[in-house]
Amino acid sequence: MKRAIALFAAFCLLWACSEKPADLPVIAVDFSWPEHQKCFDERSPEIRVDGVPESARRLQIQMRDLDNRYDHGGGSVPWEGAATIPEGTLDKYRGPCPSYGSPRYQITVKALDETGVAVALGRKTRRYPPEAE
Repeated sequence: MKRAIALFAAFCLLWACSEKPADLPVIAVDFSWPEHQKCFDERSPEIRVDGVPESARRLQIQMRDLDNRYDHGGGSVPWEGAATIPEGTLDKYRGPCPSYGSPRYQITVKALDETGVAVALGRKTRRYPPEAE
């Protein structure tokens, strides 16, 4: 019984402290596939951001295949005010390689303050290959 109460208390604490994306300011995010993109290319696309709060110190970036539920990784970069994250910057990224069709890929950018707390969030979805957009 004590263990159940402790687990419930831990759950409540985590839930109460979790970031609620709906409450976060929105970052405008855009990206495009490089013309030289190859299957599972490990060079991330150029990502453009706007509206990142001044309190941000890092940008955490993640790409997901929404149609096949595949996590393509991403990475974290220091935020120094630049509107562009250059192509190839993300170190834990794996590019698209659909076996059929034109799935939707979503890049999520989360701005983190110096303590690692999210201060803004943005997303952009594009199809790959790009001709299908």
